[in-house]
Amino acid sequence: MRFGKLAAAGLFALVMAAGTVQAGPSPEELRDEIRAMVQSARDKVFPALVNISVVTTSFEGGEEAKGGSTGSGTIISKQGHVLTNQHVVNDGTKFKITLADRRIVPAKLIGEDPLTDLAILQIDMDEFKKGGGTELAVAEFGDSDKLAIGDTVMAMGSPFALSRSVTLGIVSNTERVFTSGFLREEVEEMQGEAGTTGTFTRWIQHDAAINPGNSGGPLVNLEGRLVGVNTLGGSNMGFASPGNLARQVADAIIKDGEVIRSWIGANFKHIRDTGFEDGVLINAVIEGSPAYEAGLRAGDRIVSIDGKPITVRFVEEIPPLVKSFADRPVGTQIAVSYVRSGEKKDTTVTTKKLLRERGDRAALRLWGVTIAEITEKLAEDLHLTNRDGVFVTGVKGGSPGELSEPALQGGDIIKSIGGKPVKSVHDAIAAYKAVMSPEKKEGESAADTASRIPEFLLIEFDRKGKSQATLLKPRPDKKEDPPRELAKAWLGVATQPVLRDLAREMGHEGQTGHRITRIYPGTLAEKSGLRVGDVIIAIDNDKTAVKGMQDTGALQRKIRTLKVDGDITVKVLRKGTDGKVAPEEIKVTLERTRLSPEEARRDSNKDFELSVRELTFFDRDDNRWEETVQGVIVAGAEPLGWAGSAGLHSGDLIQRIIVPSDATGAEKWSETIIDLDGYRKVMDRLAKEQPSRVIMGILRDNRAMYRYIEPEWKPTVQGDGVKDAQDAKK
Repeated sequence: MRFGKLAAAGLFALVMAAGTVQAGPSPEELRDEIRAMVQSARDKVFPALVNISVVTTSFEGGEEAKGGSTGSGTIISKQGHVLTNQHVVNDGTKFKITLADRRIVPAKLIGEDPLTDLAILQIDMDEFKKGGGTELAVAEFGDSDKLAIGDTVMAMGSPFALSRSVTLGIVSNTERVFTSGFLREEVEEMQGEAGTTGTFTRWIQHDAAINPGNSGGPLVNLEGRLVGVNTLGGSNMGFASPGNLARQVADAIIKDGEVIRSWIGANFKHIRDTGFEDGVLINAVIEGSPAYEAGLRAGDRIVSIDGKPITVRFVEEIPPLVKSFADRPVGTQIAVSYVRSGEKKDTTVTTKKLLRERGDRAALRLWGVTIAEITEKLAEDLHLTNRDGVFVTGVKGGSPGELSEPALQGGDIIKSIGGKPVKSVHDAIAAYKAVMSPEKKEGESAADTASRIPEFLLIEFDRKGKSQATLLKPRPDKKEDPPRELAKAWLGVATQPVLRDLAREMGHEGQTGHRITRIYPGTLAEKSGLRVGDVIIAIDNDKTAVKGMQDTGALQRKIRTLKVDGDITVKVLRKGTDGKVAPEEIKVTLERTRLSPEEARRDSNKDFELSVRELTFFDRDDNRWEETVQGVIVAGAEPLGWAGSAGLHSGDLIQRIIVPSDATGAEKWSETIIDLDGYRKVMDRLAKEQPSRVIMGILRDNRAMYRYIEPEWKPTVQGDGVKDAQDAKK
């Protein structure tokens, strides 16, 4: 292309210069050249650009909470590896990838690296091929070290979870670091969602627009190659991880499920404004670290590493130095020369493996206890002699965990459950399941099985070095349905209060009362001659005047004091054919109160995170459903729980539950839901069989529809993706 060699100078500068060029292309030709250049680069990467939807699970305060996030990513291999930001996938338990052709395919987390805020997902290639896919489009890496200030770049992604987009800008800094302290210019340790991040990164700063949802998307040069991963944005500035760093991290994660790094346990400061001519200052040393064991201390000035002189004059030179230590194999011996109080000394630092800050996490839900893996770093921070047990991260108020004697607390380390040792999160989950879901014996009823959950459970734990024991009451409280009022008298009408001003405008000034807004069909009130629009002013000559909105329910409260099946005289004001309002008396027989939504029995299912209640007379009336309509009403659904993710929400009427065959998709069995008891039996059956897919037939308003639910019956264990990737390789 004619102007390809000028791309490094920046397209915007080229456009500005076009007006002063005496010979060469016209502005129109130049614009066409620029457009073709941008489109060519875009088309090389756009097919590999994906949108990522994540269902997240966090464990805090003794509770498991679901959430969601979206971001962008780039396909970097034919095997379906997707490069994105770690903060996009943080706490993720389910991942969906939207491809360029708008197909949605599932993905799994291969690994994540919080220290660089990068992660790798992998598309489920079997599902991709089932959907008609043949070969994935793949983006190629460029050399980010060749980027120069003024180069034109494109930021690609799905801002605000919308369709894919491209923005254009120029590189304004290729070695951007974030600093703390006025004029001190020390590298700031940024805290990401999963711990410290940006430790090894010198960011590419550019002004291509970055918005929420662009995170993880590619930064692309005019050759159509990936030179960065967009991570941060705001105030007309974007920041991307360099493509060369991203490629190194991606290769490591794909190979090992993690990035294995060395660590010496020292922080550094540049020598600018210190009066020194060479070296790098040690800013801090962690006690017990390799640097500390080698004799290095804060204030020392390192002047050579492995015999090579070193000088770090500026803050931008700190991340490469730190990375140079991290990139060495674990156990490497590094010869260090340093100066202390004017005296030069030599030592050898032997690197250790950089430890993970965070491990597996889970919730022992019915106990109200959240737990976390004791990582090597956590064990080191807490001065533990081993990593056995699980760390309690929180206890829910009012839960069995808090009501245990003594109460469990955040910071405790659970060592055994029910007399069985607990060495890991998975051990704790297994012990929890054994207690809360005892194996059903032949011929035993579900109630008898549940009765074998012990009343008391011994849990041994450590608290600040002290070994303690507590008794927890794991047996769930028996479900208690809400109390129902005794049957009382009821008039089958809905009313609104008519206050003084409204009465005047309606033509009966001075006479307030209750205006009938609806007469419920099939009731004795419907047969009595009462009409919508009548204003009730007396019951059996007892006035029903109202003084304010607080009297809204006064009429029915009054009627409830009367006799069921008794006859009453209702005095109403009714507008005649001549337009005048006159009183009339109407005989009505009272009937029994109908069950209200507030009194309806309810059921809460923790697996599906779904609560339902009985269908009532008033539900049928509000929705104009016939008396023959049956089912249970959804009272609530956790938005990102199994049911909520499938699209169920409050007000839906569940009428049928179907379990399809895994092999053919045909019905394996189905049940029509008549009432709450029938619903409970079906949900118990689902919990026992644990099918991979459940279909619920619902009625929403007057539309029948299906909702497809994909349960994940295994207890949720949130990890960093490393262990799963390594297990898969084995």
